[in-house]
Amino acid sequence: MYAISTDSLTKHYGRVRALRGLKLEVVQGTVFGFLGANGAGKTTAIRLLLGLIKPTSGSATVLGRDSVTEGADLRREVGYLPGELAMYPWASGQELIGLLGGFYPETPWRRELCDALEMSAADLRRPIREYSTGMKQKLGLIQALQHAPRLAILDEPSRGLDPVIQRSFFDLIRRISGRGTTVFMSTHVLSDVEHVCDRVAIIRAGELLVTDDVDSLRRRKVHRLEVTLAQPADMSWVLETGASLTELSYPPATYVIETADRLGAVLRRLGELPVVGMVSERPRLEDVFIRYYEGQVAKP
Repeated sequence: MYAISTDSLTKHYGRVRALRGLKLEVVQGTVFGFLGANGAGKTTAIRLLLGLIKPTSGSATVLGRDSVTEGADLRREVGYLPGELAMYPWASGQELIGLLGGFYPETPWRRELCDALEMSAADLRRPIREYSTGMKQKLGLIQALQHAPRLAILDEPSRGLDPVIQRSFFDLIRRISGRGTTVFMSTHVLSDVEHVCDRVAIIRAGELLVTDDVDSLRRRKVHRLEVTLAQPADMSWVLETGASLTELSYPPATYVIETADRLGAVLRRLGELPVVGMVSERPRLEDVFIRYYEGQVAKP
């Protein structure tokens, strides 16, 4: 069963096409990464899913409910972290999460969240106007998840978190996903996707480019080899394999080869040459993202 399902979901603001024909299916209990550069349409899509705005055309079903006609009902079962969470500066952290938690029957995950995100009782007693950006983000995550929602929609959840807290946050997401909560995570931080997501969608200029599982996307990554030969050689064969080739001026007889799916063929040919050194960079999900954004990868 799908926690989120959209059909040709479209939103126009006058002549601006913020979202065009979005089709997504997010399986219950998974962690789904919604990936795109700033301004790609991620926040518009989230507001449509929550029924906060109405689509120009198309539809969205969230937790089995229509986002337009049943938006109020579905929001009772969703935890939401907006990209920019407005907070009362005069209130303490404890007062804020207490106020927002009062909209739900109970808040069973509040203590666990405070511990995982290192928000102490003393921190929560302080007024929010004294909070750093990272502390405000932690408070936003606590208010979004404290009521054990069936679906968590998190817009740029790692923003402002230091590396140690980010690691705790990823562990936390894995735990709540294991309990059956679906996590829909909008981000432009690719390392977040690699750490925690099961599937990912890439969106550009309001248009969905690809939806795939993270392991499959990793297999599409570009392998970068820096190869040094004992003497210069004719390397035109590299281009014939479909890989790219760059010759460095220093060190001499050093070539950079980038290939997505012909690594084996490249390595076999290199085995016939006098290779004296080779450096292989670990493939990164960033490479796939950039290739889609630059239009180098055909949409499936």
